[in-house]
Amino acid sequence: MSKKKTGLIIKIVLGILIVLVILFVVLLLFIDPIAKNAVEKGAPLVLGTNVSVERLHIEPFNGRVEITNLIVDNPSESYSSKYAIKLGDIVADIDLSTVTKDKIRIEDMFLKEVDVVYETNVINSNLQEILDNVKKLDSAEKKEKAEEEKEGETEKEKTLQVDRIELDNVGVTVQAKGVATGLPIKVTIDPLTNLGADEEGITPVGLTLRILGAIVTTAIKTAGGSVSDAASTIGNAAADAAAGAAAAAVDAGKNAMNDAANAASGALRGLFGGKKDDDAAEAQPEN
Repeated sequence: MSKKKTGLIIKIVLGILIVLVILFVVLLLFIDPIAKNAVEKGAPLVLGTNVSVERLHIEPFNGRVEITNLIVDNPSESYSSKYAIKLGDIVADIDLSTVTKDKIRIEDMFLKEVDVVYETNVINSNLQEILDNVKKLDSAEKKEKAEEEKEGETEKEKTLQVDRIELDNVGVTVQAKGVATGLPIKVTIDPLTNLGADEEGITPVGLTLRILGAIVTTAIKTAGGSVSDAASTIGNAAADAAAGAAAAAVDAGKNAMNDAANAASGALRGLFGGKKDDDAAEAQPEN
């Protein structure tokens, strides 16, 4: 091969390498805003309400994702609080060896500075509405998957395995409709472990449901204590009603979050001059 042809090939190869390097640098520079935009557009489809992110940073070489000030808005304008949930810091460590596999493993996930506003409008609450939105999507996904399996058209989808999720410095504010603000109470949420550890894994929607479910259950259970402490602000009726709701939530447990939410709503009806459940009224002995 002549020196002229060899020199031309070297120039072409060098040119390709330079273009690839430039593309790689551009990708690194814009990967954070691209991911941030994806979260802000994708999360509302899951939660049924607007989501904003102040900062999202990805470290592709060590598998770390950091999100700052992720705010979940209330599901409707009927709620007066600034937001439903604010996550000050989210840090996730991903096992890079699994990113090309069907199930991606997240070794650790830390949710820090969690601010939850549990606002009830008697019939429902902001957190329960968001949880219901996620449940609807989860049910729809499962139904679609079942139909695809029945027709033999199932496509392998990406799932997750999360070894451990810790929620640190969690504050819950209980706020009734018509009350300007509530009293924040620091609570403890037990770590979630081995999510999606089975062969099938857990979907992103399923993971959201588990995390949100833990937050909603804790908020309902906290309602009794926090409202009791704030009786001077909200009133003794609120304290008594919410205490009953919290007791019902404890008995219901994590697998009956809907029942707990209904108990909370029913108990709080007394705050607004409403009647308690008909069944409960009938159960009372006559004098």
